[in-house]
Amino acid sequence: MGKAADISEFHRWQIVMARRLGTSITETARLEGCSRSAVVSTHAKWINEGDTSSRRQGVGRPRVIKEKGRWRLSRLVKQNRRQTVAQLTAHYNACPSASVSEHTVQWTLLYMGLCSRRPTRVPLLTKRHPQLRLQWAREHQDWTMDEWKRVAWSDESRFLIHHVDGRVRARRLPGEQLLPSCTAGHTQAVGGCIMLCGTFS
Repeated sequence: MGKAADISEFHRWQIVMARRLGTSITETARLEGCSRSAVVSTHAKWINEGDTSSRRQGVGRPRVIKEKGRWRLSRLVKQNRRQTVAQLTAHYNACPSASVSEHTVQWTLLYMGLCSRRPTRVPLLTKRHPQLRLQWAREHQDWTMDEWKRVAWSDESRFLIHHVDGRVRARRLPGEQLLPSCTAGHTQAVGGCIMLCGTFS
């Protein structure tokens, strides 16, 4: 079975993606035709250094999208997390000096860790919330009219205008799942919603 140093960059990224998707070490090694230690070391290198490339000279082709290009690609992703590889490639190639393929953009995104995942769903109300509201009401049931006149309640709701089929995906790095731009409510509502706010006292 292949050692970590003998695995191509393509397969190293396949190992990283398999482990990030929850595939076991043994199963990943079987799928990629390498040893379990190669899987462990490759994944550990990505976690610690954010890179999987071999340090040996002459291994693998030089990357088409350099550091400056990766920074630009990252900015394009953050402008709209729902963009497809085709859309990102078109926007990237809008620069006169850029001409890369969708395949190159796809692997650069994988190299950067910007995988396309389903957006995180923020938690809904729990059984604890109505209990706390009832407790608050009981604590204030003897307030006078003058005291209530100094209180106002406000809330806001987002209403979708266009139909969403639920297959929305967002590109994000590890640890970004709770960013507003990466949660389900935001990504599903982009491009077709209105926000209504109300206050009463």
